[in-house]
Amino acid sequence: MAGPGTPVSEGQGAVMNSKPQRDWLQIIGQFGVVASLIFVGLQMKQDQEIALSAAYQARTATLIEFLTTLATDEVTRSALAKVTIGSGELSPEERTAQIIIGMAGRELMQNSHYQYNQGYLDEEHWQMIRQLIKRQLQNPNSRANLLNGQVRPSFRLLVEEIDRELQAQAQ
Repeated sequence: MAGPGTPVSEGQGAVMNSKPQRDWLQIIGQFGVVASLIFVGLQMKQDQEIALSAAYQARTATLIEFLTTLATDEVTRSALAKVTIGSGELSPEERTAQIIIGMAGRELMQNSHYQYNQGYLDEEHWQMIRQLIKRQLQNPNSRANLLNGQVRPSFRLLVEEIDRELQAQAQ
């Protein structure tokens, strides 16, 4: 054991000098871990934004395809014109087209509800869909389609909730 005035060997001096170095290396390492976590968090945020954008793009493409199909099919155009204007009886083909349009619309609304619940649809867009559901519930044919169609239970609950709101407003 070395006392006062006893020369310190090189090995002991290296151990004493390395403790402050170890402390600094640990601090630098901790900053590195924090910086890595911040980077991972930013990367996850960017990945979520990309996923939201992809979901929005997919919804838009589906809607455009749906509307294009409606606009290019003669029977569908005729059925939509008659229903919109309120002129004439629908032929069996037009009635079938109207039912299919209603089913497709219901599926689009149901999909939007699912995407909203999963966080892939923003509040502004969701409120537009909710208003669309309200308008559909005010039309007797669309109302039957929404309330009686094959839908997920959570969507059915939403439709029933909106229907109750409409009934309360009517009273």
